[in-house]
Amino acid sequence: MIICSVCQTENDQFVSICKKCGGFLQNRIPNLDLFDVLWKIIETPRNAFRLIIRAEHKNYALFLYTLSGIAVTFAGFWHFKLGNRFENILLIIFPAILIGLLIGIALCPIASSLHWGLSKILGNKSSFRNSLGITSYSLLPIVLSLLFVLPIELLTFGMYFFTFNPPPITIKPISYMLLIGLDVALTVWAWVLLIIGTTVGGQISLWKSILISALVYGLLAVGLLAGGEYALKMF
Repeated sequence: MIICSVCQTENDQFVSICKKCGGFLQNRIPNLDLFDVLWKIIETPRNAFRLIIRAEHKNYALFLYTLSGIAVTFAGFWHFKLGNRFENILLIIFPAILIGLLIGIALCPIASSLHWGLSKILGNKSSFRNSLGITSYSLLPIVLSLLFVLPIELLTFGMYFFTFNPPPITIKPISYMLLIGLDVALTVWAWVLLIIGTTVGGQISLWKSILISALVYGLLAVGLLAGGEYALKMF
């Protein structure tokens, strides 16, 4: 809480203007600087999420979601071993990017609404806009996986990264395990960031934030896997 120096009214820690007298409490943050915020998330995530929540515009949220959607699509191609359905790696990359963009755009309102709804049920004070900022910027590790880990996987295994005959682990087992382990670690980091952001933004206990974050990830994973299974049956 912030105490107004003019009227001594208690205000939420994220507001800039006193709700009673309109006095100045702290600087406004109209927009977010993408690279500055991303670095803060790596360095001091709690301070980064305070900045995100205070920002009037959650800019770059859709951008982060679209990149994450592409990462999720490549993960789906890997999970369902779709490499056997394509003739070369380029025929995997371009559809994955296109489908990923659509998935990312769809995930933006769905994941944010899911996070906001679950948060409200458990007493979170956050708004939908704050849920949008928290969920999108917590995806930084997924974006890093797309930009840095996936290219190494494609260069190392090519088409075989998405096949079951032969499975990629039989080609270069150590490299495969290291890269998959890195993907898992980045996914866990994204979940931890969502917990931190939920705790900071909603001003609720840690266990409630863990529950909200677990439900968001679990429900989205089930939905994406079910959607992937349905799409495979259709095509």
